[in-house]
Amino acid sequence: MSFENLIGNEKIKQILETTVKNNNVLHSYMFVGQEGIGKNLFAKEFAKMILCSNETNKPCNQCKSCLEFNGESHPDFLQIAPEDGKAIKIEQVRFLQEKAQEKPVTSSKKVYLISQAETMTREAANSLLKTLEEPPEYAIIILVTNNKEGLLPTIRSRCEIVKFTPIPFIEIKNY
Repeated sequence: MSFENLIGNEKIKQILETTVKNNNVLHSYMFVGQEGIGKNLFAKEFAKMILCSNETNKPCNQCKSCLEFNGESHPDFLQIAPEDGKAIKIEQVRFLQEKAQEKPVTSSKKVYLISQAETMTREAANSLLKTLEEPPEYAIIILVTNNKEGLLPTIRSRCEIVKFTPIPFIEIKNY
């Protein structure tokens, strides 16, 4: 099981696992939910599953891809977040776009994770829109946000929305 260290949102776990297992991964996702419920952790685990080279058990945590991912040195994974703690700037999105034009190195896909996506400046969001409209076939973009309304409607419309629910207290207590 790939999300064994994460609690809550069991239905989302099943959907994401099935998506990878059936090789039906879309080019863009938006993980939405309150702060602190593990959206970034889910996104990273989903990315590792997508990038894993094992055909039957994803993530296997043993292949070159998983080892690089766990060592935070995977050449086909890039995470961006607000540099100054306030906003994701256009330069960061342009860097992502440059990297997206390069073919994958270790895996058959490349995954880009944008944390706190609602903090993108208008220029950065408009620049990202171009990539969301015409992504390279191997690129997958995951936006993580606490406030999807803080993103342009055109960005929201191009992403598969995955809504995370608060974790029930009993699940936290049992964990």
